[in-house]
Amino acid sequence: MRGHSYTFAGGKGGVGKTTTAVNVATALRDGGHEVVVVDADLAMTNLGAVLGVDHEPTLHDVLAEAASIDDAITTVDGLSVLPGDPAIDRYEAAKPGNLRTVVEQLERRFEVVLVDTGAGLTHESMIPFAACDAVVLVTTPDDTAVTDAKKTGRLAEKVDGNLAGVVATRGDETDGENVAAQMGLPLLGTVPDAAVVGNEPVVEDAPDSNVAAAFRAIADELAPEPAEEGTPDATVGVGD
Repeated sequence: MRGHSYTFAGGKGGVGKTTTAVNVATALRDGGHEVVVVDADLAMTNLGAVLGVDHEPTLHDVLAEAASIDDAITTVDGLSVLPGDPAIDRYEAAKPGNLRTVVEQLERRFEVVLVDTGAGLTHESMIPFAACDAVVLVTTPDDTAVTDAKKTGRLAEKVDGNLAGVVATRGDETDGENVAAQMGLPLLGTVPDAAVVGNEPVVEDAPDSNVAAAFRAIADELAPEPAEEGTPDATVGVGD
């Protein structure tokens, strides 16, 4: 059975893209899904830092064809993580074009593959748009952030990426509905603007918070549905 993959993308930095990927991945794991989260923000990798991962080899080594995926994947509290490397020399050696092969291999091993990408419109951020089954756009309600996210979505479509929908961060339900309307996309969820409620992932550290509840709701939207008896693959929750 082939797993389903999502790219988490945003038009600008600081909108909560990595935080969303980490918490959705953790919520999916808590829901019994086999999930891996990948740090494909090759130039500004920080997923490992968010999760407290210090592991080598990394995705950069895999992309440079200097290590295997098996060796680069590590586990944090039951969550499989393929971290990146912040070192400049590792970035220079990595071959972004190999990301497609990495995603394909992970889809054969995991039920859900979540790929965190860099902000902005770069060649390396575009590769997962086409490699993954669907793109989740993450933005705050700020006009500039929404405009940049729309540009990212249009670019994803130009490389045959499938837009699953948008996650609105740091706002209320009305903000989320307005963002979705502006972008012309389904609203996958709204993460409220709240004071720090705990360490990441919030769904573990502050499970009763409204922030954690929002991330779990987004995970429910993206979770694959069980395959019907006699069918070889699970159906996709979003972006069929």
